[in-house]
Amino acid sequence: MRVNPLDFPRDHRPDRAILSEIDLPERDPTTILINCAKCSPQAVSVPVGERDREHGRQGGSSVRTAAAELVTVLHDEGISHLFVNPGMHTAPLRQAFADAEALGVPYPQPVLCVHEHVAMAAAHGHHLLSGAPQAVMVHAATGRLSLESVAENAHRNRVPVTVLCGDGGQWASTLTERSVPSDQIASEPGILVTTGKLAADLARAGDPGALLRRAFQIARTEPTGLTRVALPVGLLGEPAGPPSRRLGPPRPPAPDLGALEAMAELLAAADWPLILAGRVGRNLASVHHLARLAETLGAPVVDVRNNVNLPPGHKLNAGRDAHDLLERADAILLLDVDVPCVPGLGKLPARAWLLQIDVDCVKADWPGWTLPIEIAVTADTQLALPHLVSLLADRLSPRRRRVQDRRARIERALRATHTAWAERAASTALEDRGDAVLAELNRSLPEDSVILEEVALGLGSTIRQLQRPPGHLFRSRAASPGWSIGAALGARLARPSQPVVALCDDSAFASALPSAAFWSAHRAAAPFLTVVLDRRPGGPGAGSDQDVAAMARASGADVAVVSSPGVVAETLERLLATTRDGVCTVMDVRLPAVQNDEPSRPRRRRTPLTSASTATRRPLP
Repeated sequence: MRVNPLDFPRDHRPDRAILSEIDLPERDPTTILINCAKCSPQAVSVPVGERDREHGRQGGSSVRTAAAELVTVLHDEGISHLFVNPGMHTAPLRQAFADAEALGVPYPQPVLCVHEHVAMAAAHGHHLLSGAPQAVMVHAATGRLSLESVAENAHRNRVPVTVLCGDGGQWASTLTERSVPSDQIASEPGILVTTGKLAADLARAGDPGALLRRAFQIARTEPTGLTRVALPVGLLGEPAGPPSRRLGPPRPPAPDLGALEAMAELLAAADWPLILAGRVGRNLASVHHLARLAETLGAPVVDVRNNVNLPPGHKLNAGRDAHDLLERADAILLLDVDVPCVPGLGKLPARAWLLQIDVDCVKADWPGWTLPIEIAVTADTQLALPHLVSLLADRLSPRRRRVQDRRARIERALRATHTAWAERAASTALEDRGDAVLAELNRSLPEDSVILEEVALGLGSTIRQLQRPPGHLFRSRAASPGWSIGAALGARLARPSQPVVALCDDSAFASALPSAAFWSAHRAAAPFLTVVLDRRPGGPGAGSDQDVAAMARASGADVAVVSSPGVVAETLERLLATTRDGVCTVMDVRLPAVQNDEPSRPRRRRTPLTSASTATRRPLP
């Protein structure tokens, strides 16, 4: 029987390169394929429950290979897509996927990625949309070398991903070491050993299945992150060991109520509190909790925008135009923030009390994290914020008039800021072209569109103009450019019914390996739209060695060049229709070059919120 991947259901189809024209003997649904060292491949019609006894009567050993066990473990761990960079592991995987399909066993859909960078970025994007753990498989020789920057990006962004990589062909020399107890396994030194939570070698494991389960458990434990497992070449063809049980991660940490009470006391005593939000919106329920906290406290929110942390158009959303608010702040609450400064605003004021709620307050892998935190609470913000809101409501009740006056003053100031945003969106000035284009893009995109944003120059315009619902806009502070396009592939696989847009600048587009990303997207039937804010030196249309439109066409995408906000809606409609037909598209938006993130403009006069900061921190009450 010839097995063709195109014969399988579309939503559960193996990749052609993983399962391609495999010969299997004809057999009925109750037939088990016997294949081991002591008996040649043959089809035996026998009830599934009796297969081991039947195989034993033939004098054979266990027929289940480690590759088949790996496929089972991946599905059991919640892996829906396995992002595979082809190499030495694909041969045994072909048989494992074919057997799983023939036996009706569920398995993750393999997605072929011709470059490791694309595979890891796709896993990252898939997690952002699905919330599920991820798995990436790369080859032995140089696969790990190509993962370094994008792996660090995934780990910094708390993506629970397990990387399966080869050991460089050293399997034969370690066969005798497999009897070493698993508790004596040392992390294998390698290119990824400094990035991630665990690095282990299955060749040294007494129970490889249990160690693999352990890697998934550690990746999913807060703070979530990357784990790496060396998977020797010969292991997948070996007989599988005993079945392993899934190891669930611990529950998220609950907040210390005593610490929250002390935090509420400081916030209630502050004259000008401010909230700095990082990844609060990764749990959608936390968006509502944060809005209630800001309204109860009468405090503005500086949204770092890793996720959508506040509902669109919220009156207390300060975006990044918060210099005066930051200078004035005497208490700053850091929620799921992993940077010691505010991007675009600089360092936090020395006079302010710094308070923190995060699942990882210490930031041991961030050498620059030296903030003098007054009170740090290790907890999931989804669990901690409702308690904090309740405690603040009790303490602020006698000061209700003061809180209302403060909130009214802040909302007036931010109303002027939001009006300035709208004026920039409607402006025809050259320096506001980016705002105008992004505002039109925001209006024209379907409501359910998902945006994965990676913009360096022009970041302020994306925060001002992209107002999307929670769970529909994600930003990564990438260690190196080139994340968003591969992430869009994974996002489209996670939500195939929704339009997916990768938004990046021209530098990120060139670094994202668009030919490899678009090839994988076309092969996996997961096309998406890429919008490139092209700020090449010399202004719109200037020549450059980095021609976005030429690169996109050479990579197999349908391309449209846009230089005016007036044609964005029409162009967008055409390109989205093309993606629905199965082709990746690129909108090359030609913008004037800028020397920094924001064009120079007259400084606004000082507002009533502006005051000089003192040199020392406020004393504790």
